[in-house]
Amino acid sequence: MAATVPTEVALRLEARTGAMSPAERRVLDPTSHPRDFRQPDDTSCGAASLAVSRMLHDDPYALWLTTGYDAAADSSDSTSFAERWKAEVVRMHRRVTGLRDHDGDLQWPWLRVVGTSPWGAARQMTGAGGSGLPGHEYEARTLDPDDLAGEFDLVLAAVQAGHTVPLYVGDEVRPAHVVLAVRTSGEQLELFEPSAGRMVRVGRDAFAAGRFRLGGWSVPWFAVLPR
Repeated sequence: MAATVPTEVALRLEARTGAMSPAERRVLDPTSHPRDFRQPDDTSCGAASLAVSRMLHDDPYALWLTTGYDAAADSSDSTSFAERWKAEVVRMHRRVTGLRDHDGDLQWPWLRVVGTSPWGAARQMTGAGGSGLPGHEYEARTLDPDDLAGEFDLVLAAVQAGHTVPLYVGDEVRPAHVVLAVRTSGEQLELFEPSAGRMVRVGRDAFAAGRFRLGGWSVPWFAVLPR
């Protein structure tokens, strides 16, 4: 579902995408070519996942990031996609770890060297211009290690309802990596894994038992879910 945009922006968006071939329109979906959306450095898995999440909910943003055309300004960016992607992930990382969120509200800062906090991700997912489903608020949920099957069902239900869900995984000691649940396939989650730039399917039993590898990690810690 696209974010609500002004009429003139919607008309430009429709005109630009309407002139695209089916193959060109597919490029707007980052999950159709996930390798192009790999995280640009070791600590930006959360920022990359949040940028991909916004692309899936905000059509003008996806169009700008993939093609360089800004429907709001009716102008084009001459930089390459690779340059735009890297710069946008860096901006996203600074935003979610800084003193103010994307709405300009104060938030607890976070050291960028250790990635993106779950609560910073929740703030980025919430509100206009955020990375979540428009019109919804999000919160970070600590996953119960004694009921990971039940936690999986909560994530599955959110994705089935149209949400994307940032998921924090790690080892028995700490969370270390962020991936993004983007859709379902039957009773499996399909996740964007930003370190390799690939899509991974994980089912309930594998999730609960830790029989999966996402960026080398297999212990679920947090999920950013709609309130």
